[in-house]
Amino acid sequence: MSAKDQLKRFIASQPLLEKSMFYAYRWQKGNAVDAEIERRRKIDLFDIEQLSQDIAFGPEERVIDNNLYGYASYLKKYAGIKSDLKAYMEHGLFLGGIVHPDQFHWHFPKIITLSEQRREILAAKIPGKESLAVGPYIHYATSLLEAEEQAKLKARLGKTLLVYPFHSMKNVKAGFNDQELINEIKRVAKDFDSVLICLYYLDARDPVKVAAYRAEGFHLVTAGHRFDRHFIARQRSHIELANLTMSNGMGTQTGFCVYLNKPHYIYQQHIDQKASSLKELKRFEAGGSAGSVKERVAAERAYFSQLFSELRMDISAEQRAVTADYWGFESVQEAAFLQNYFSA
Repeated sequence: MSAKDQLKRFIASQPLLEKSMFYAYRWQKGNAVDAEIERRRKIDLFDIEQLSQDIAFGPEERVIDNNLYGYASYLKKYAGIKSDLKAYMEHGLFLGGIVHPDQFHWHFPKIITLSEQRREILAAKIPGKESLAVGPYIHYATSLLEAEEQAKLKARLGKTLLVYPFHSMKNVKAGFNDQELINEIKRVAKDFDSVLICLYYLDARDPVKVAAYRAEGFHLVTAGHRFDRHFIARQRSHIELANLTMSNGMGTQTGFCVYLNKPHYIYQQHIDQKASSLKELKRFEAGGSAGSVKERVAAERAYFSQLFSELRMDISAEQRAVTADYWGFESVQEAAFLQNYFSA
C-alpha cells in the first residue's frame, strides 16, 4: 500500500480529523467548484475539450468516493436530502466479490450499493456495517436536456449508435487496437444515421484517439470529469439519444443502458491496462484482486461479454434478468424511504 493510500485511510478512520479535512477543502474550494460545475452544465454535449478539463476537489460529500460521477448528489436531489449521506456509496459495479479497501476504513456505519446480491456480499465481508441496495444509480438522475431540446437533437441525429470504448483510469491507460474497434463500429453502424463515441474524460484528452474517431465522422461526447456532479445526468442524456449501445468491454454503463431499455452489444477485444510507471503499476495491482477472486472477476467479465456478444436490436430475457440481478433493478427506492433512512 502506498503512503498516500495509508494516509487517506487513516484520515477516513478518524471522525474528527476527517471532518476537519472535509471542511478545510470545502471552505477553500467548494464555492468555486460548485460554480464551475454549474457552468459546465450548460456546455454543449459535444464540447469534449471543455467537459474533460480538470475540476478541483471541492467536496459536497465527506466520503471522498461519494464525490465521484454525481451518484450521491443526484440520489440526494431525488430524495430531497440536503445533508451529508454519512455513508460510503460504491462508485460502480464490483465483480468477483471485490470490496474496495477504503470501505473497511471509513468510520461511517452504512454502505450504499446497487443490488441485493451485492448487499449480501458486503454483509459477509464487512459484518459491522449496514448496507442498502438502491438499484442502478442512473435511475435517480435526470437528463440534462429538456424534452424539446432532446427531441430536436434526436431528430437531427436520427438512428443513433452510442459506443463506450473501454476507458483508461488515472495513471493506467487502456490499450486495445483502436482501428479494429473502429472497423467493428463501422460494420455495426452501416444502417445507422449517427455514431456517438462516449470517451471517458482521460481518453477525451488523447489527441491521437480523438482524431482517429473524428476522421470517421463520428460524433464525440463525454460525461465529463469524475468530480463533475452532472456526470451521471450527462450520461443519461447520451443513452436516451441512442437506439443501440455498444462497448468493447463491460462496465457500469452496461447495466445502465439495459435499465434504460437500450439494447447493448459487446465487441470482444483484447484489452491491456498499462500503468504510467512501475510505481503506479504496483499501486494498481495492490488495489486489485488476487487468486480465486481475480479468477472470478475474469469469469464474470467473460460471461457478460458472451451474454452481450450477439448484435441485436432488442434485449433478451436472459440479458435483462442477469443484468437486473447485478445492477439491482428491483432495488430502486422511493424518495420518502431514502429521506427517512438517511435522516435516522
